[in-house]
Amino acid sequence: MGCRMGVRRGRGLLVALACLVALAVAAGAGWWAARATLEPQTPESAATTPDVVWAQATTSSVGRSLPLSTTLRQPARTVASNVLPGVVLSTSPGEVGQGDRIYVVAGTPVRVVQGEVPFYRDLARNLEGDDVAQLQQALIDLGHLAGSADGEFGWRTERAVKAWQKELGQRQTGVVPLGELVAVDRLPTVVQLGESIVRGATLGGGEESVLAPTGEQQFVLVVTQDQARMIPAEATVDITWQDQTWQGVIASSEQDEFGNTEFTLTAPDGGPVCGEACDTLPGDAQVTLRSEIVIVPRIEGTAVPAAAVHTRADGTAYVITEQGETDVTVAGSGGGVAIVEGIEVGTRVQALAGAPGSPAPAQPAPGPESEPDGGSGDEAPPTEG
Repeated sequence: MGCRMGVRRGRGLLVALACLVALAVAAGAGWWAARATLEPQTPESAATTPDVVWAQATTSSVGRSLPLSTTLRQPARTVASNVLPGVVLSTSPGEVGQGDRIYVVAGTPVRVVQGEVPFYRDLARNLEGDDVAQLQQALIDLGHLAGSADGEFGWRTERAVKAWQKELGQRQTGVVPLGELVAVDRLPTVVQLGESIVRGATLGGGEESVLAPTGEQQFVLVVTQDQARMIPAEATVDITWQDQTWQGVIASSEQDEFGNTEFTLTAPDGGPVCGEACDTLPGDAQVTLRSEIVIVPRIEGTAVPAAAVHTRADGTAYVITEQGETDVTVAGSGGGVAIVEGIEVGTRVQALAGAPGSPAPAQPAPGPESEPDGGSGDEAPPTEG
C-alpha cells in the first residue's frame, strides 16, 4: 500500500521498482521455508545397523538357594528329684561332664555321673548292682579306680571313693549318701535344673531337680508364609555344624501359633539328619544350625548368555557360532546365563544381533569371577547354589 501511495505521489519509477524487488524476495523466502518444512530431510549421520555382539563361552554355574537356619529341638525329661533338705547355695546348670557339680544344698554338692539307673540308696561296701557299676565307671573315668566296673562294691571301690572325697575336700567316709549323685543317660550333655532349684531357695526334699535331654532330636525349619511359598516340596536342605554338613529333606509341615510354617526334616533315607554323628551335637534344649535350602540344584558347566540360545519350532535349541548354527542342550539357566552342552569353553557365540536404528548393548560373557545366581528378579536375591 505504501508503494502505491508512493507512485500516486509521483516519487518516480525508481521507488516502484524497489517495491517490486522486495515483493519478489519475500515470495521466494516463503517458498523455500514451505519446501523445507513439508519435504523430508536426510540427516548427515543416518542410523546404521550396529555390529553383532559376540560372547565367549566360559565355565560357570547356576542354581538357587536360600540361607536360613534349622532348629534342633531336644526335649528334656526329669532324671532326678532332690532329696537333700536345706538352702540352695549355688547352681551350675548347662554343659556338664562326668563327676561335675550341678548344685549345692546346705554345703553338700550334687554331682552327675553317666548311667541309666536312678540312684536310690546310699552306696557303701558289700553292695552290688547297676547303680554301683555306674559309680565305679565314674571313678575309673576320673582316675581313682583301675580295672572294670563289675557292680560289686569291694575294698578297692571303697578306697577309690575315699580318694575322690579327698580330692573334693570332703570327709573321707568311703560311702556315697543318697542324693549326692544324679544319673544322666549320656555325658557330656546339657542339663537344666527344676524351677525350685534356685540360689537361696529352701528345699525340703522331693522337688524336681535335674532335667536332661531324652536323646530325641528333631530338626525343624521355621519360615514365614512368603518363604514357604518359595520352597518346593522336593527341596533339599544342607545343614552345617562345625566342619560337618548333612543333607535333609522335608518330611512334613504344619503351621505354628504365629502363622509360620514348620518343616520337619529327616535324612533322605528317613533317618535322623545327623546320621551317625548326632553325638557331636551339643545337648542344649534348642540348637540353631546354619543351613541352606536348595531350591534349584547347582549346575556347573559351559556357560553362555541366555540371549545366545535360540529355540526352533520343534523345541530343539541352538546357538550361532562362527561356523553357523550349532545344536546345544540346555542343562540349566538363571540370572541371564544358560549352562549348555554341545559346545566347548572358549567358543564364540552370537549373543545379540543389532537392530536398525538402535545401538546394541554390550553383553559380557559370564565368567567364574562372578558366578550368576538363578531366580526371578522380583524375589529376594538368592545366594549362590
